[in-house]
Amino acid sequence: MKFNELKSVGPSLNLEFGEETDIDIQSISTPVRPKENTFVFIKNQKFLNRFLEGEGCRALGAVLTKKLYESLEGEQLSDLKKSLQWLATVENVEEAMCAFSKPFYDQKFGSLNLHVDGRQMGTADVHPSAEIAQNVFIGEGVVIGSNVTIMPGCVIMPNCEIGEGTILFPNVSIYPFSKVGQGCRIHSNTTIGADGFGYNFLGGEHKKVWHFGGVEIRDNVEIGSNSAVDAGAFSPTFIDSGTKIDNFCQVAHNSRIGKHVIICGRAGVAGSVTLEDYVVLGAGAGCAPGAHLKTGTQVAAMGIVSENAVWGPKATLGGHPARPLKEWLRTQAKINILTKKK
Repeated sequence: MKFNELKSVGPSLNLEFGEETDIDIQSISTPVRPKENTFVFIKNQKFLNRFLEGEGCRALGAVLTKKLYESLEGEQLSDLKKSLQWLATVENVEEAMCAFSKPFYDQKFGSLNLHVDGRQMGTADVHPSAEIAQNVFIGEGVVIGSNVTIMPGCVIMPNCEIGEGTILFPNVSIYPFSKVGQGCRIHSNTTIGADGFGYNFLGGEHKKVWHFGGVEIRDNVEIGSNSAVDAGAFSPTFIDSGTKIDNFCQVAHNSRIGKHVIICGRAGVAGSVTLEDYVVLGAGAGCAPGAHLKTGTQVAAMGIVSENAVWGPKATLGGHPARPLKEWLRTQAKINILTKKK
């Protein structure tokens, strides 16, 4: 997509530096993990700092609020210009995100055939040793490795990959552009890669941010029944090797789950949460958007970690809002004593 095409999509887009004729945009990426020939949204100083601290790449653009851009000066502005091929400004990044994500979603999903089985089309690559039950839909461009077992009622939409030895139990649904590694077990009625629950409240209504990042699940991951792992907005929601997720759990868009994490029943993480290796969430525990639990941190059952909170490594938390478990237990004991006084 050319820059002038993007300009025609939605809110006013003003090019602050860069040559419009040289800009060729393939997609959108994230400030933390930018990709070549894409652009990123930077809505405030926090996201700008993350972007400047991260690894850059060639042919990258950015869309900032005009107010943020005009506040930049000196070294920070110089560093930003060195990191980018082009930069444009808008009045409202949230509005731009809703408008500009739609054409890239359509570009990626619009041509997919969601109705004809890829085996019938001749585009699915299914290893001869894979065991595929009746009433399974396998979309175009799907790759299924050796010794995979797929039970009745499963739906694997286009351009997914299922690794060697993985088992999908009945009625698992996997949305387009999702990858599942080797030796995984995904139980009945679980959904991988549905739209992330991302909206911006504009003009009295909730406007959709179009999610096309997909999901990447590494090897030996197990996910219980009736759970959901949502697609990332512009880069994959990620679950690393050896993680175990119980029944009725939620992993929201853009979250990154480390190795050998345990997520117990009815626990969930909101968007853009990071759980590093060996984190444990007890039953019914949760993390609000942007929370970051470092290696080995544990959250007791029903504990709720606040938005953007950072804990660990090896912290043990409980309560709402989550805080060190011993502190929370002392608080509960004092409340119990006070309520018994006449």
